[in-house]
Amino acid sequence: MFTFAQPHTTIFSPALAYARIGAVLISVWYCSMGWLTTIFATEGSNRWWGGPLATLIAGGALLLIWLGHWRWAARWLVLGAVALTSFFAWDFAFQPFTSLLVLTVLVVFAGWTLGIFEASIAAIAVIALGIGLIYRGYIDWAQVLSVSYVLLFLLGITWLMLQGYRRHLKELRESLGTLEQHKQQLHVLYQAVEQSPDCILIVDLQGNVIYANPAYEQRTGYLRSEVMGLPSRQVSLTGLTQAQHQEMRQTVESGKAWQDTVRNRLKNGDVVVDDVRIAPVLNTQGQVSYLVENRHDISQRLEAEDRIAHLQKHDSVTQLLNRQAVLDVLDEMLLALQSEHGPQPYVLHHDWHTLLLVEIDRYQNFEITRGRVWADALLQSFVERLRAVAPSTAKLARIRINQFAVIVPAVGQSRYAARMHAYAVAQELQEGLRMTQMTNLAEGPETVKLSCSVGFTVFPFVEDGLKSDSADHVLRRASVALSQALHQGGGQVHSYSELLDESIQRRMVVEKELLVALEDGQLQVFLQPQVDMNGRVAGAEALVRWKHPDKGMISPGEFIPVAESCGLIVPLGDWMMEQVCLLLNDPRVQEDGYGLSVNVSAVQFLQPQFVDKVRDVLQRTGAPAHQLTLEVTESLLLNDVDGAIQKMVALRALGVQFALDDFGTGYSSLAYLMRLPIQEIKLDQTFIRDLAPMSEHSVLVQALLMVASSKELRVVAEGVEQAAQAELLQAWEPSILCQGYLFSRPVLAQDWLLHPQLGKTM
Repeated sequence: MFTFAQPHTTIFSPALAYARIGAVLISVWYCSMGWLTTIFATEGSNRWWGGPLATLIAGGALLLIWLGHWRWAARWLVLGAVALTSFFAWDFAFQPFTSLLVLTVLVVFAGWTLGIFEASIAAIAVIALGIGLIYRGYIDWAQVLSVSYVLLFLLGITWLMLQGYRRHLKELRESLGTLEQHKQQLHVLYQAVEQSPDCILIVDLQGNVIYANPAYEQRTGYLRSEVMGLPSRQVSLTGLTQAQHQEMRQTVESGKAWQDTVRNRLKNGDVVVDDVRIAPVLNTQGQVSYLVENRHDISQRLEAEDRIAHLQKHDSVTQLLNRQAVLDVLDEMLLALQSEHGPQPYVLHHDWHTLLLVEIDRYQNFEITRGRVWADALLQSFVERLRAVAPSTAKLARIRINQFAVIVPAVGQSRYAARMHAYAVAQELQEGLRMTQMTNLAEGPETVKLSCSVGFTVFPFVEDGLKSDSADHVLRRASVALSQALHQGGGQVHSYSELLDESIQRRMVVEKELLVALEDGQLQVFLQPQVDMNGRVAGAEALVRWKHPDKGMISPGEFIPVAESCGLIVPLGDWMMEQVCLLLNDPRVQEDGYGLSVNVSAVQFLQPQFVDKVRDVLQRTGAPAHQLTLEVTESLLLNDVDGAIQKMVALRALGVQFALDDFGTGYSSLAYLMRLPIQEIKLDQTFIRDLAPMSEHSVLVQALLMVASSKELRVVAEGVEQAAQAELLQAWEPSILCQGYLFSRPVLAQDWLLHPQLGKTM
């Protein structure tokens, strides 16, 4: 069909080239035929115009081709040729039949260059010319029919050939597209292999290298030009064993990939660990033609895994075994002792082992005063010393910040012998660890004196209610023994015993139940009066008592130490403070005008917010601060004297008074006493119990009374149970106040308030 001319930018294709060539050739051929007609024309014949007109038609076609309008050139050529040939045939300048045959060639040309549609139009024009020539009498119907038959046959053949050509062209284009796609994929794969961080080699079936990527050069040190044609086992898989090689060959020959870890040697001699994967490349017949070798360096990953595995079982600071490793070692030792015969978990005669826990006393003080770096250096030096003094067969571990485990195997053939041997080892450790030489400090060597607590147990030991021993139980028993050693003040050696375990278990039960008691209101406040020489009540001390719903009254000596050790002494002390302030605000207490004193533990007093708590409870309850006396012990002065004095001064500004409890039993000097803003001292009952006119205690009590008199301090004597004791004390100091069973036992605060006479005289 007729379309606009194709521009210069038309995409070049083989079909376009053939059409252009055909148009040029027909133009030249038609021009030649025209001039041949002119040359052989007779004088005065119209055939003379054949050459000039054919040249005009051919020249126009060539011009259009040169301008890029080759389709218009073909149309012009067909149109001009049909018109010129029809003119000559109509004028009988040529044989009409010959002219029809010439036009048939042009029709075929139109089919190849312009398409069947244009060729059909040209064929119709030729047939119409033939019909006109019939009516002119130049030819007959037989000639026209024969030409029409040939023309239609050629058009059909041309159409079929064009369809085949187009199908072939389509297939060719699809093939070219597929090839281009494969080329791009191949390029991508090639770039991926070239840029891969892994070493990739391609080897032939003989194992010789035919390709190596740049990563191979960078990692191995070999140039690709050096290794081409050489065996891979010589320049790449140098660590491949014979067994691995045979296994690899069998795997790849079956069409599968082989993978394993190989220790290969680089060109410079370094050894690396590679994860190697060798995969076969199959040809179109499914046979192995090449092998692709992929090497990935896993040396750093293996080192990291080894490091992680080491850290899972070792301490990062001291490089000793950690807690989990200790449990594993204990489990292995217990498993080795288990009997394979009989109902007993262990054989009758076996080696006993021991686990010792060694803890550096007051290590937190070292860390606070000297810093973490210094404390870590101390630990490292301590471990070096521990290795030197521990038995050669011992296994050492660090299970807490300042706690170490020493496992010593085969310390005896009986439990008694094992305990004696373990006790001797503990003493040797304690003695050998008294001095530690620190040589890893930037400021120079330093010798540190240490004190260690040691708790130990022997095993295997089957506890009551259990069928066998376990690592957890062994460690727990040693911890119980160490806890007792620490409870005794540190620097002690203690062995596990069943009685000790019962005591610890009882303490845990008390701790658990005490927490419930604080929440459920099981605690009660009792008051014990303080009486002057005339029998008048001048004050009272508030005491806490615990009335258990099932066990009845529990002694303060049983639960107060537990509260101090587990931290419950702080909420317990806060509760007592509030209860005493509520009593002070009671009208019946205010009517008598005496004060109340309450004990404050060192743990409670050293809380940073202690002053704020006292101020808050005074404001909330409305209690008169000058009637509140806080009893403190000398133990709170041991750590921070200046800080304690600052708190006491701040509370004195509120009106609160202070009493120094258990005076004379502590370790502080009189120089400290002179600095404390106290108003009262309390003589401990240990001085009063054996008090007699000429006894040693009488001399000490008189001296303490002289100190109190010089400071103008009130004095309260605790534990007065006999009249002679009271008379002697009042003779030495008429203003002294006595507190004890001689006058009254502690009385429930509610009963005290219900009986006003209790607050007046005794």
